[in-house]
Amino acid sequence: MRSSVQLVIKKKWLILFTGVLLAGLCSTVCVQAQQNSAGKTVSQKKFQRLITKKNTVLLDVRTPDEYIAGHIPGSLQIDVLKTEDFKKQVAVLDKTKTYLLYCRSGKRSKEAMLLMKESGFTKLYDLEGGFSSWKGKKEQ
Repeated sequence: MRSSVQLVIKKKWLILFTGVLLAGLCSTVCVQAQQNSAGKTVSQKKFQRLITKKNTVLLDVRTPDEYIAGHIPGSLQIDVLKTEDFKKQVAVLDKTKTYLLYCRSGKRSKEAMLLMKESGFTKLYDLEGGFSSWKGKKEQ
């Protein structure tokens, strides 16, 4: 009888130790996942809500020709394909503000978020589907 009780006590400690180990491992993975992400891709609905917030900058990372053909009103255009110019232009922007980025389909804006994160920006959002799927107001 005594050995049964000791066995149960030993298993409780093993279960507790395993739980603590798994919790530590999970938290490490979560932190690394957050650090690897440059920003967050959001739906059009959330993107439109974020546009109305204070201290938010709307950034079109397409080419000047694409921007002239049509863009979201109030957006600032900086071409991410000209990487060095892009880095110089974003370097002077306020890192405490929230940046909403978009391109044609979402690929270039993700690259722009990575570059901006490397420069110290932390509040970055990308429009899911890019300008080609934008249903909001457009300006030419």
